[in-house]
Amino acid sequence: MLSLQSSLAYLYGLQKFGMKLGLRNIRLLLRSIGNPHRSFPSVHIAGTNGKGSTSSMIAAILTASGYRVGLYTSPHLVRFNERIRVNGKMISNADLVRCTNLIRPKIESLHATFFEATTAIAFKYFQEQKIDIAVIETGLGGRLDATNVLRPLVSVITTIGKDHTQQLGTTLKKIAFEKGGIIKHGTPCVVGAMPAQALRILKKIAERRRAKLLDSRLYTKVDDVASGKVSQNISFSTPRMTFNNVRLPLFGAHQLDNIRTAITALEQLEPYGFHISGKSVQSGVSRLSQLTGIHARLEILSESPLVILDVAHNPDGVRKMVAAIQSFDFRKLHLVFGVMKDKDYRTMIRIVSALHPIVYAVQPKIERALEANEIVHEFFRYRVTAHVYCSVEDGMNAAMKNSKKKDMILITGSHYVAGDAWEVWKKKERKNS
Repeated sequence: MLSLQSSLAYLYGLQKFGMKLGLRNIRLLLRSIGNPHRSFPSVHIAGTNGKGSTSSMIAAILTASGYRVGLYTSPHLVRFNERIRVNGKMISNADLVRCTNLIRPKIESLHATFFEATTAIAFKYFQEQKIDIAVIETGLGGRLDATNVLRPLVSVITTIGKDHTQQLGTTLKKIAFEKGGIIKHGTPCVVGAMPAQALRILKKIAERRRAKLLDSRLYTKVDDVASGKVSQNISFSTPRMTFNNVRLPLFGAHQLDNIRTAITALEQLEPYGFHISGKSVQSGVSRLSQLTGIHARLEILSESPLVILDVAHNPDGVRKMVAAIQSFDFRKLHLVFGVMKDKDYRTMIRIVSALHPIVYAVQPKIERALEANEIVHEFFRYRVTAHVYCSVEDGMNAAMKNSKKKDMILITGSHYVAGDAWEVWKKKERKNS
């Protein structure tokens, strides 16, 4: 029997099998434990960016409506357990160990990947917890993603941009085809803010599968948006309801797209007996972090100095982040930046260089991380001052030391950078309390 530490080491060790796109393994793995994914209804969510925010909004609103809700997301920021939640509460260490031991023999016989094993654990746990509904994020793409064994009540595709191009293709057309693989026959599919080229592909897939395609930008009408320092209040309407002054504790115009997508998806659940009210939308969205554990989406860690944490990790995400932070009032930007070497980091660096930041190049402790020296070299191409730091913590400390009262410190580039930064910040808070 594996302990907690050995269970985690075992699961992480499965990464040696790399990334396998395809459904054969996961079907066999799930069959060995009684096909738990068939025991609960689900919402299935794909997209280049916005999956985490949209998934969390849907899960939080359903939870506030009184349902028992499973939420499966990736990657985690600090703890593996964050990936698997019921009504916001992470899977316990004991349940994680038990579920890992349960499926270990089949994992080994199939040479299952890390994500296949994690998906099977999540589905088994949700079955045991007798959830009313699950909100499930894809890991990569959609068509061949391990989560695509689901038969959801509604599918959601948030956005489509260029990321994971080695696995999904280098054009929006190819990427849209892969993401559109989650569209099921006769099942409604909701799409968010979508490039026209990608939307055309999704419409063709939906037509072939006789699935109703709903564009959330057409389904919802935004009546008013009032932005505050750490949140925004939105009034909007759908063919069914009007929602006034919904406090969204996430900043940026892209989060308006995400909440519109979430509400459009939720209203497609009504025929299946899942009812939401204006009150549950208000309650769920305003308590988003509490009900789902979501963090690091333009999250303000401190107002003086202004410290912001964001998980933007591809060009599309960085563009949206840059657009959002330009609405803040700050004198100089101190950028703590680290990135994975398999990302389009050159484009990311070019985009953020337009803000003329002082850069603290960091390298999280993961093999995929790009060397900080290479980050500095790329920023120098745009005549941006950049220096190497040994860790995210060192970079953060240097940025805090060098920043003035009216400056901004932005920590971004990767979930792994955000995770390290979150741990550092919480450690600092505990020390000062």
